Amino acid sequence: MKKRQFKKLDNSISSFQLIKKKSERYWQKLDLMECWGFQIQEGSKWKKGLSESELEDFQKQLNITFPESLKNYYRTMNGLDKPGIDNNGGEGEIDFGPKFYSYPDDIPTIKARIKLTMEANRVTEDIMKNQNVPPIIPYLGHRFLILDHEENVLSMFGSDIIFWGGNLAKGIAQDIFPIRHAEKKKIDTSSFWNKKIG
Repeated sequence: MKKRQFKKLDNSISSFQLIKKKSERYWQKLDLMECWGFQIQEGSKWKKGLSESELEDFQKQLNITFPESLKNYYRTMNGLDKPGIDNNGGEGEIDFGPKFYSYPDDIPTIKARIKLTMEANRVTEDIMKNQNVPPIIPYLGHRFLILDHEENVLSMFGSDIIFWGGNLAKGIAQDIFPIRHAEKKKIDTSSFWNKKIG
């Protein structure tokens, strides 16, 4: 993806359609690296987007109201047709698992990711409710969309939290393409969790 295209990404359906088109072309010829973590398999394609009734059920099962950005993403695509592959750095057995989360297959994984991240940061449901802490939802591994008015994407691995993208489309693009021109933004992640629970 070119720098100018990346900079223009917003949360519109047309941005997600662009990501879908360019990523499927990018994945046609793909070499796996010898590393840890799930990688996208060569020839992977996005599964068909969700209907409005599927989106409604998805939200109901997670007990989360999706912002329009997340709805537009899932209206356009819903996970991949091939599982991610983890070659464990060439030192062990090959594992397979989800790369981009999809409905309904990955609902248990999404719930578990949310729970683990909240526990690692000592955030309870009461704290979220009483101190206005926004919900979070992962779209891939430990990449989370923060469901507040800013809708930033954070990489949240336990209590290790860093800014990942200014919107969902940019966050997803950075997880697909070798983008070296990604936006940088200094954010105080302690204000996200610690101030809310302190």
